[in-house]
Amino acid sequence: MIWTIVKREMLDYMKSAKFLIGLGITVILITLSTIININDFKQRQQDYLNAQQEMKGDRFYVQVYRAPQVLSTLVQGKDRKLGNSLQMTYLGLPIRTSGFMGQYVSEHHRYLAGFEAVDFAFVVRVVLSLMIIFLAYNAISEEKFHGTLRLALANRLPRDQLLLGKFTGGLIVVVGSLLVSAIIAFLIMLLHPAISLKGSDWIRLLLMLGASAIYLVTFYTLSLFISVVINRPSIALMILLQLWIFLVIIYPNMGVILSEKFYGLPSEKELAQRKDAAFQPYEEEYKKANEAFSGAIRSGGRPSTEVGLRNMELTIKRAELSYQVDKEFSNRLSHQMKLAQAISILSPAVVYDQVMDRLGRTGMDEFERFMDGVYRHWQKHIERSKLLYKDRAAYVKAQLPDFTYPSETSSRCFVVTLPQWLILVLFSLIFFTLAYTAFLRKDVR
Repeated sequence: MIWTIVKREMLDYMKSAKFLIGLGITVILITLSTIININDFKQRQQDYLNAQQEMKGDRFYVQVYRAPQVLSTLVQGKDRKLGNSLQMTYLGLPIRTSGFMGQYVSEHHRYLAGFEAVDFAFVVRVVLSLMIIFLAYNAISEEKFHGTLRLALANRLPRDQLLLGKFTGGLIVVVGSLLVSAIIAFLIMLLHPAISLKGSDWIRLLLMLGASAIYLVTFYTLSLFISVVINRPSIALMILLQLWIFLVIIYPNMGVILSEKFYGLPSEKELAQRKDAAFQPYEEEYKKANEAFSGAIRSGGRPSTEVGLRNMELTIKRAELSYQVDKEFSNRLSHQMKLAQAISILSPAVVYDQVMDRLGRTGMDEFERFMDGVYRHWQKHIERSKLLYKDRAAYVKAQLPDFTYPSETSSRCFVVTLPQWLILVLFSLIFFTLAYTAFLRKDVR
């Protein structure tokens, strides 16, 4: 009996105009956005390879570049927004990356400005979740409104079997729609010569698919619950749309606003004052060393090894202390962002974004890992620079190693995001339990 209900529900969904229109829009968006984002990645990758050759061998200025992430073709996250170029010297290390590498010499451009934020994650988070609402809002309410629910249950059909049949049929359609979208995106990536996926990338793709399925099931069970408790289909749809707007748009933005209110950040003037205060104990010695160094240069001679080294050490000390103040500001900014995410933890969209950004290596955690690698690279550059006064011959021979930073493993990524996975699963279980309980007690007359 239950499989008869499942088949009927599947056919009803797949024959409906709203499903065909929704699936058509999804397929078009997935196809266009994936192709556009792959070509965008291809140009950014070429810019990255070209940029690595620039200023190679310069001993004063060291340029560091952040490679574009291949999975940004599906989850853009913050990969393009955070910048990917940074120039360091022993005089200082910026805490922020500059804009887009090769922006003055590259032919890079976005094919369509409107697709700047459209990717696989966006289509799942917005388009498919809306499609599910339009599919499931009348799963129970329409049958109750037209009286067919009473007739069905009058034939000694158990209520739990009817609900489970409707749930299973709708679930198959939901997951099937997601699989169609994912297969299209994955095939485009697989067949494109610019994309080279490693084994860990495929694991992350499968995890993305799983996270997307759980996210969509959350909205499906929510829609089923509202359809059970509301008898008029039009009212059920209106309530679901309002809930969707609140959970996907309003509530996450409220989290950002509240975190900014609760977690204030220092101004540029306050940061400058903190930097001056941090270096204050060394200020007098620095002035004397700098005067001795400048005096030797003005006189036409070379500073002594002791004067030159001490002047460099104090300059580096100032840069280090300034960087630590900037780093503290960056940490507070990260804490503010995490507070916003914590406030918005009841939004499935926010939780889903956290998981997808981490899986795609396009979130703040990957950027912070990159910046930690930059700091370690800066320390190596400082040690080499000191050789200019300690051992000039060694300085000439010394080569700075290529910049690298460790990537997060897929297993580690899954462990870190496991709480978010559990939250999405919990949402689905709660909504289904509410729908199941309400349906068993529902008055079908």
